[in-house]
Amino acid sequence: MSAIVGNLKVGSSYLEEQAKTYINDEIVDVERISKSGGWGENYCGQYAKVGRCENGHQYIKVIFCNKEWCKNCREQAHNRRIARWLPKALTMQSFGYFIFTIPLEMREFYKDKKQLSRLRSYLRRRLKQIYPDIKALVRWHWFSEKNPCLYHPHLNLLVSCFEKLPKEKLERIKEDYKRALERFTGIKLNKKVDVYYHYYSPEGFKKEAKQKGRELTDEQAQELYQKVLWHKLRYITRATFIVYNRELAEKLKNYRNSVVWGRFPELPYEEVEKMAKQREVFSKVSQDVVMLENGYCPICGGKIRWLKGLYPGSLSFYGKEVGNGYFELPIKIRGSPRLPSKKQLDEIRHYRWLLKSQYWLEEWLEKELERKDIYD
Repeated sequence: MSAIVGNLKVGSSYLEEQAKTYINDEIVDVERISKSGGWGENYCGQYAKVGRCENGHQYIKVIFCNKEWCKNCREQAHNRRIARWLPKALTMQSFGYFIFTIPLEMREFYKDKKQLSRLRSYLRRRLKQIYPDIKALVRWHWFSEKNPCLYHPHLNLLVSCFEKLPKEKLERIKEDYKRALERFTGIKLNKKVDVYYHYYSPEGFKKEAKQKGRELTDEQAQELYQKVLWHKLRYITRATFIVYNRELAEKLKNYRNSVVWGRFPELPYEEVEKMAKQREVFSKVSQDVVMLENGYCPICGGKIRWLKGLYPGSLSFYGKEVGNGYFELPIKIRGSPRLPSKKQLDEIRHYRWLLKSQYWLEEWLEKELERKDIYD
Protein backbone atom coordinates (compact mmCIF):
# COMPACT_ATOMS: atom_id res chain seq x y z
CA MET A 1 0.00 0.00 0.00
CA SER A 2 1.40 3.40 -0.94
CA ALA A 3 0.33 6.94 -1.67
CA ILE A 4 1.77 10.10 -3.13
CA VAL A 5 2.25 13.01 -0.73
CA GLY A 6 3.28 15.96 -2.87
CA ASN A 7 6.13 14.37 -4.82
CA LEU A 8 7.09 11.96 -2.03
CA LYS A 9 6.04 8.34 -2.25
CA VAL A 10 5.17 6.85 1.10
CA GLY A 11 4.06 3.34 2.01
CA SER A 12 5.61 -0.03 2.71
CA SER A 13 8.49 0.62 0.29
CA TYR A 14 9.24 4.07 1.67
CA LEU A 15 11.32 2.85 4.60
CA GLU A 16 13.52 0.77 2.34
CA GLU A 17 14.11 3.83 0.20
CA GLN A 18 15.57 5.54 3.26
CA ALA A 19 18.76 3.61 2.57
CA LYS A 20 19.30 5.68 -0.58
CA THR A 21 21.18 8.78 0.45
CA TYR A 22 21.90 12.25 -0.84
CA ILE A 23 24.18 14.61 1.08
CA ASN A 24 23.27 12.65 4.24
CA ASP A 25 20.92 9.69 4.47
CA GLU A 26 17.56 10.43 2.83
CA ILE A 27 15.95 11.33 -0.53
CA VAL A 28 15.43 14.97 -1.47
CA ASP A 29 12.80 16.70 -3.59
CA VAL A 30 14.47 19.91 -4.80
CA GLU A 31 11.26 21.73 -5.73
CA ARG A 32 9.66 21.31 -2.33
CA ILE A 33 12.85 22.27 -0.53
CA SER A 34 13.20 25.46 -2.57
CA LYS A 35 9.58 26.35 -1.80
CA SER A 36 10.25 25.89 1.90
CA GLY A 37 13.16 28.33 1.75
CA GLY A 38 15.85 25.66 1.95
CA TRP A 39 14.93 24.63 5.48
CA GLY A 40 14.65 20.96 4.69
CA GLU A 41 11.81 18.66 3.72
CA ASN A 42 8.31 19.56 4.85
CA TYR A 43 7.82 15.97 6.06
CA CYS A 44 10.72 16.34 8.54
CA GLY A 45 9.53 14.92 11.85
CA GLN A 46 6.00 14.20 10.60
CA TYR A 47 6.41 10.42 10.36
CA ALA A 48 8.08 7.66 12.33
CA LYS A 49 9.20 4.05 12.30
CA VAL A 50 8.13 1.66 15.04
CA GLY A 51 10.36 -1.18 16.19
CA ARG A 52 10.26 -3.79 18.89
CA CYS A 53 12.69 -6.28 20.36
CA GLU A 54 12.12 -9.98 20.91
CA ASN A 55 11.09 -9.27 24.52
CA GLY A 56 8.36 -6.84 23.52
CA HIS A 57 10.04 -3.49 24.26
CA GLN A 58 8.86 -0.99 21.67
CA TYR A 59 10.45 2.18 20.30
CA ILE A 60 9.68 5.03 17.92
CA LYS A 61 12.27 6.49 15.57
CA VAL A 62 11.14 9.85 14.21
CA ILE A 63 11.99 10.23 10.51
CA PHE A 64 14.01 13.38 9.94
CA CYS A 65 14.75 14.76 6.49
CA ASN A 66 18.50 14.65 7.37
CA LYS A 67 19.34 17.50 5.02
CA GLU A 68 22.52 19.19 6.18
CA TRP A 69 20.96 22.64 5.78
CA CYS A 70 17.84 21.76 7.80
CA LYS A 71 17.99 23.60 11.11
CA ASN A 72 15.18 21.45 12.50
CA CYS A 73 17.11 18.18 12.53
CA ARG A 74 20.77 19.00 11.80
CA GLU A 75 22.03 18.27 15.31
CA GLN A 76 19.91 15.14 15.79
CA ALA A 77 21.01 13.75 12.41
CA HIS A 78 24.65 14.45 13.27
CA ASN A 79 24.35 12.61 16.60
CA ARG A 80 22.69 9.65 14.88
CA ARG A 81 25.59 9.37 12.45
CA ILE A 82 28.02 9.42 15.38
CA ALA A 83 26.03 6.77 17.23
CA ARG A 84 25.91 4.55 14.13
CA TRP A 85 29.68 4.69 13.55
CA LEU A 86 30.93 4.85 17.15
CA PRO A 87 31.16 1.05 17.78
CA LYS A 88 33.03 0.62 14.48
CA ALA A 89 35.44 3.44 15.28
CA LEU A 90 36.18 2.11 18.77
CA THR A 91 37.30 -1.24 17.32
CA MET A 92 40.27 0.59 15.75
CA GLN A 93 43.36 -0.07 17.88
CA SER A 94 45.13 2.58 15.80
CA PHE A 95 44.14 4.51 12.68
CA GLY A 96 45.31 6.69 9.84
CA TYR A 97 43.41 9.88 9.03
CA PHE A 98 43.42 10.97 5.37
CA ILE A 99 41.97 14.08 3.72
CA PHE A 100 41.99 14.11 -0.10
CA THR A 101 41.20 17.63 -1.33
CA ILE A 102 40.05 18.41 -4.86
CA PRO A 103 42.06 21.31 -6.37
CA LEU A 104 40.30 24.60 -7.09
CA GLU A 105 40.64 24.20 -10.88
CA MET A 106 38.69 20.92 -10.81
CA ARG A 107 35.88 21.66 -8.39
CA GLU A 108 33.36 22.56 -11.06
CA PHE A 109 33.96 19.18 -12.68
CA TYR A 110 33.29 17.49 -9.34
CA LYS A 111 29.81 18.91 -8.93
CA ASP A 112 28.72 15.62 -10.42
CA LYS A 113 27.83 12.59 -8.32
CA LYS A 114 29.11 10.08 -10.89
CA GLN A 115 32.53 11.71 -10.96
CA LEU A 116 32.61 11.91 -7.15
CA SER A 117 31.81 8.20 -6.93
CA ARG A 118 34.43 7.39 -9.57
CA LEU A 119 37.12 9.26 -7.62
CA ARG A 120 36.11 7.67 -4.33
CA SER A 121 36.18 4.19 -5.90
CA TYR A 122 39.66 4.88 -7.30
CA LEU A 123 40.94 5.87 -3.85
CA ARG A 124 39.52 2.70 -2.36
CA ARG A 125 41.30 0.56 -4.95
CA ARG A 126 44.53 2.51 -4.45
CA LEU A 127 44.51 2.27 -0.66
CA LYS A 128 43.58 -1.41 -0.83
CA GLN A 129 47.00 -2.01 -2.38
CA ILE A 130 48.49 -0.81 0.92
CA TYR A 131 45.80 -2.16 3.25
CA PRO A 132 44.51 -5.41 1.64
CA ASP A 133 41.82 -5.89 4.32
CA ILE A 134 40.93 -2.20 4.38
CA LYS A 135 38.35 -1.06 6.91
CA ALA A 136 37.48 2.63 6.78
CA LEU A 137 34.82 5.22 7.58
CA VAL A 138 34.48 7.59 4.63
CA ARG A 139 32.59 10.85 4.17
CA TRP A 140 32.74 13.94 1.95
CA HIS A 141 32.81 17.47 3.30
CA TRP A 142 31.27 19.78 0.73
CA PHE A 143 32.04 23.32 1.80
CA SER A 144 34.86 25.26 3.43
CA GLU A 145 34.80 25.49 7.21
CA LYS A 146 35.74 29.18 7.08
CA ASN A 147 33.42 30.07 4.21
CA PRO A 148 30.21 27.96 4.15
CA CYS A 149 29.36 29.30 0.68
CA LEU A 150 32.65 28.20 -0.92
CA TYR A 151 32.43 24.77 -2.58
CA HIS A 152 35.47 22.93 -1.26
CA PRO A 153 34.98 19.15 -1.60
CA HIS A 154 37.40 16.97 0.34
CA LEU A 155 37.14 13.32 1.25
CA ASN A 156 37.74 12.31 4.88
CA LEU A 157 38.86 8.76 5.73
CA LEU A 158 39.44 7.04 9.05
CA VAL A 159 41.40 3.91 8.12
CA SER A 160 41.98 1.12 10.61
CA CYS A 161 45.67 0.16 10.43
CA PHE A 162 48.48 -1.04 12.68
CA GLU A 163 51.48 0.95 11.47
CA LYS A 164 52.37 4.40 10.21
CA LEU A 165 52.51 4.87 6.45
CA PRO A 166 56.13 5.40 5.32
CA LYS A 167 56.86 8.79 3.79
CA GLU A 168 57.81 7.34 0.40
CA LYS A 169 54.48 5.49 0.17
CA LEU A 170 52.57 8.64 1.07
CA GLU A 171 54.42 10.57 -1.65
CA ARG A 172 53.57 7.83 -4.14
CA ILE A 173 49.88 8.08 -3.16
CA LYS A 174 49.98 11.84 -3.74
CA GLU A 175 51.54 11.38 -7.18
CA ASP A 176 49.01 8.71 -8.15
CA TYR A 177 46.14 10.86 -6.86
CA LYS A 178 47.34 13.80 -8.96
CA ARG A 179 47.63 11.65 -12.10
CA ALA A 180 44.16 10.20 -11.51
CA LEU A 181 42.64 13.68 -11.16
CA GLU A 182 44.32 14.81 -14.38
CA ARG A 183 43.16 11.69 -16.22
CA PHE A 184 39.56 11.96 -15.01
CA THR A 185 39.17 15.70 -15.64
CA GLY A 186 41.52 16.32 -18.59
CA ILE A 187 43.00 19.28 -16.67
CA LYS A 188 46.76 19.51 -16.13
CA LEU A 189 48.03 20.61 -12.72
CA ASN A 190 51.27 22.55 -12.29
CA LYS A 191 51.33 22.12 -8.53
CA LYS A 192 51.18 19.43 -5.88
CA VAL A 193 47.83 18.12 -4.73
CA ASP A 194 46.72 18.54 -1.14
CA VAL A 195 46.65 15.21 0.70
CA TYR A 196 46.73 15.30 4.50
CA TYR A 197 47.76 12.24 6.51
CA HIS A 198 48.33 11.54 10.18
CA TYR A 199 48.71 8.31 12.11
CA TYR A 200 47.33 7.92 15.63
CA SER A 201 48.00 5.18 18.19
CA PRO A 202 48.40 4.92 21.98
CA GLU A 203 52.07 4.04 21.51
CA GLY A 204 52.51 7.12 19.35
CA PHE A 205 51.14 9.36 22.10
CA LYS A 206 53.51 7.78 24.64
CA LYS A 207 56.48 8.32 22.35
CA GLU A 208 55.48 11.93 21.64
CA ALA A 209 55.09 12.66 25.36
CA LYS A 210 58.51 11.13 26.09
CA GLN A 211 60.12 13.43 23.53
CA LYS A 212 58.63 16.37 25.45
CA GLY A 213 60.00 15.08 28.75
CA ARG A 214 56.75 13.61 30.06
CA GLU A 215 55.72 10.05 30.82
CA LEU A 216 52.29 8.59 30.04
CA THR A 217 50.93 5.37 31.51
CA ASP A 218 49.21 2.88 29.22
CA GLU A 219 45.82 3.98 30.60
CA GLN A 220 46.56 7.67 30.00
CA ALA A 221 47.77 6.98 26.46
CA GLN A 222 44.67 4.91 25.69
CA GLU A 223 42.37 7.60 27.07
CA LEU A 224 44.12 10.29 25.02
CA TYR A 225 43.90 8.11 21.91
CA GLN A 226 40.17 7.53 22.35
CA LYS A 227 39.55 11.25 22.84
CA VAL A 228 41.33 12.02 19.57
CA LEU A 229 39.45 9.22 17.80
CA TRP A 230 36.16 10.59 19.12
CA HIS A 231 37.07 14.12 18.00
CA LYS A 232 37.88 12.90 14.47
CA LEU A 233 34.64 10.92 14.29
CA ARG A 234 32.57 13.90 15.39
CA TYR A 235 34.42 16.14 12.93
CA ILE A 236 34.00 14.02 9.80
CA THR A 237 30.30 13.31 10.48
CA ARG A 238 29.39 17.00 10.90
CA ALA A 239 27.26 18.89 8.38
CA THR A 240 29.06 21.23 5.95
CA PHE A 241 26.27 21.90 3.40
CA ILE A 242 24.60 24.35 5.79
CA VAL A 243 23.74 27.08 3.25
CA TYR A 244 21.14 25.80 0.79
CA ASN A 245 22.29 25.81 -2.83
CA ARG A 246 19.52 24.61 -5.14
CA GLU A 247 21.71 24.04 -8.21
CA LEU A 248 24.25 21.92 -6.34
CA ALA A 249 21.55 20.07 -4.39
CA GLU A 250 19.91 19.04 -7.64
CA LYS A 251 23.21 17.83 -9.09
CA LEU A 252 24.00 15.72 -6.03
CA LYS A 253 20.50 14.32 -5.62
CA ASN A 254 20.47 10.70 -4.34
CA TYR A 255 24.24 10.69 -3.77
CA ARG A 256 25.34 8.41 -0.94
CA ASN A 257 27.80 10.42 1.09
CA SER A 258 28.63 8.42 4.23
CA VAL A 259 30.03 4.96 3.39
CA VAL A 260 31.87 2.17 5.18
CA TRP A 261 34.69 0.30 3.46
CA GLY A 262 35.41 -3.27 4.45
CA ARG A 263 33.83 -5.40 7.15
CA PHE A 264 34.20 -4.27 10.73
CA PRO A 265 33.81 -6.89 13.48
CA GLU A 266 30.19 -7.29 14.55
CA LEU A 267 30.26 -6.66 18.27
CA PRO A 268 27.93 -8.37 20.76
CA TYR A 269 25.46 -6.34 22.76
CA GLU A 270 27.68 -6.27 25.87
CA GLU A 271 30.62 -4.75 23.98
CA VAL A 272 28.51 -2.08 22.27
CA GLU A 273 26.94 -1.18 25.63
CA LYS A 274 30.35 -0.96 27.30
CA MET A 275 31.80 1.26 24.56
CA ALA A 276 28.75 3.51 24.50
CA LYS A 277 28.84 3.92 28.28
CA GLN A 278 32.55 4.81 28.25
CA ARG A 279 32.04 7.60 25.73
CA GLU A 280 28.61 8.87 26.86
CA VAL A 281 29.82 11.68 29.14
CA PHE A 282 32.43 12.92 26.70
CA SER A 283 30.42 12.48 23.50
CA LYS A 284 27.06 13.84 24.72
CA VAL A 285 25.44 11.07 22.65
CA SER A 286 23.47 8.89 25.04
CA GLN A 287 24.27 5.22 25.49
CA ASP A 288 20.69 4.30 24.62
CA VAL A 289 20.85 6.12 21.27
CA VAL A 290 24.05 4.26 20.37
CA MET A 291 22.34 0.98 21.20
CA LEU A 292 19.24 1.79 19.14
CA GLU A 293 21.22 3.00 16.12
CA ASN A 294 23.07 -0.31 16.11
CA GLY A 295 19.91 -2.40 16.39
CA TYR A 296 19.95 -3.32 20.09
CA CYS A 297 17.31 -2.77 22.77
CA PRO A 298 18.76 -0.56 25.56
CA ILE A 299 16.67 -2.38 28.18
CA CYS A 300 17.35 -6.07 27.51
CA GLY A 301 19.92 -6.11 24.70
CA GLY A 302 17.64 -7.98 22.30
CA LYS A 303 17.74 -7.37 18.57
CA ILE A 304 15.23 -4.78 17.37
CA ARG A 305 13.08 -5.44 14.31
CA TRP A 306 11.75 -2.25 12.69
CA LEU A 307 8.23 -2.76 11.39
CA LYS A 308 7.36 -2.01 7.79
CA GLY A 309 5.00 0.87 7.22
CA LEU A 310 4.77 4.51 8.16
CA TYR A 311 3.43 5.81 11.46
CA PRO A 312 2.44 9.31 12.62
CA GLY A 313 5.22 11.26 14.26
CA SER A 314 2.67 12.43 16.84
CA LEU A 315 3.00 9.00 18.51
CA SER A 316 6.16 10.37 20.12
CA PHE A 317 4.01 12.47 22.47
CA TYR A 318 2.88 9.22 24.11
CA GLY A 319 6.39 7.89 24.60
CA LYS A 320 9.32 8.45 26.93
CA GLU A 321 12.13 10.38 25.23
CA VAL A 322 15.39 8.52 24.75
CA GLY A 323 17.14 11.21 22.71
CA ASN A 324 17.76 12.34 19.13
CA GLY A 325 14.28 11.47 17.90
CA TYR A 326 13.98 8.10 19.69
CA PHE A 327 11.16 7.37 22.14
CA GLU A 328 10.28 4.36 24.24
CA LEU A 329 6.64 3.52 23.57
CA PRO A 330 4.39 1.84 26.19
CA ILE A 331 1.60 1.06 23.70
CA LYS A 332 1.46 -1.92 21.36
CA ILE A 333 1.15 -1.00 17.70
CA ARG A 334 -0.45 -3.58 15.39
CA GLY A 335 -0.09 -1.93 11.99
CA SER A 336 0.34 1.29 10.07
CA PRO A 337 -2.70 3.59 9.70
CA ARG A 338 -4.34 3.66 6.28
CA LEU A 339 -2.83 6.42 4.17
CA PRO A 340 -5.05 8.72 2.07
CA SER A 341 -5.45 7.67 -1.57
CA LYS A 342 -3.74 9.43 -4.45
CA LYS A 343 -7.09 10.71 -5.68
CA GLN A 344 -7.75 12.41 -2.35
CA LEU A 345 -4.35 14.05 -2.35
CA ASP A 346 -4.75 15.30 -5.90
CA GLU A 347 -7.98 17.05 -4.99
CA ILE A 348 -6.47 19.31 -2.33
CA ARG A 349 -3.45 21.56 -2.09
CA HIS A 350 -0.44 20.36 -0.14
CA TYR A 351 -0.83 22.76 2.79
CA ARG A 352 -4.50 21.79 3.14
CA TRP A 353 -3.48 18.13 3.14
CA LEU A 354 -1.17 18.78 6.08
CA LEU A 355 -4.09 20.16 8.11
CA LYS A 356 -6.35 17.29 7.07
CA SER A 357 -3.66 14.67 7.71
CA GLN A 358 -3.17 15.92 11.26
CA TYR A 359 -6.84 15.28 12.01
CA TRP A 360 -6.62 11.90 10.30
CA LEU A 361 -3.56 10.88 12.34
CA GLU A 362 -5.13 11.93 15.64
CA GLU A 363 -8.33 10.07 14.78
CA TRP A 364 -6.35 6.89 14.11
CA LEU A 365 -4.40 7.31 17.36
CA GLU A 366 -7.61 7.70 19.40
CA LYS A 367 -8.86 4.37 18.03
CA GLU A 368 -5.54 2.72 18.92
CA LEU A 369 -5.73 4.03 22.48
CA GLU A 370 -9.27 2.63 22.92
CA ARG A 371 -8.05 -0.93 22.38
CA LYS A 372 -7.96 -3.15 25.49
CA ASP A 373 -4.55 -4.66 24.71
CA ILE A 374 -2.76 -1.40 24.05
CA TYR A 375 -0.69 -1.25 27.23
CA ASP A 376 1.85 -3.78 28.42
